[in-house]
Amino acid sequence: MEEKSIATLPANSLPLDHRGVETLSVLDMGFLIVVSAMIISVIATLIYAFIPKRVQQYLFSLKLPHKAKCPHCRYFSHNSYLKCTVHPSTVLTDQAINCLDYSPHNQVKLVEED
Repeated sequence: MEEKSIATLPANSLPLDHRGVETLSVLDMGFLIVVSAMIISVIATLIYAFIPKRVQQYLFSLKLPHKAKCPHCRYFSHNSYLKCTVHPSTVLTDQAINCLDYSPHNQVKLVEED
């Protein structure tokens, strides 16, 4: 039997760009991205599930602007104690949308005299 010698290459004989660096294939990178996105979404779902409902309503609700015409009414004042002199309990609420006492500010138009 003949003896065969196995020649090993020292680590410094590798090209400079492959020394001590392990590369990942494109498929491995895609797999890691998908798995990490799934883990992040599961964590976010669990956090959302354990937040109390009232906090969820406060944090994730879309507050639409009021359709009440109160700020344009003659009886509306920007006083913090009394916003409306006619309906102080319903001012700036959904009940004030169809207010029967709504009266717009009179806009005075200046007319130039010739």
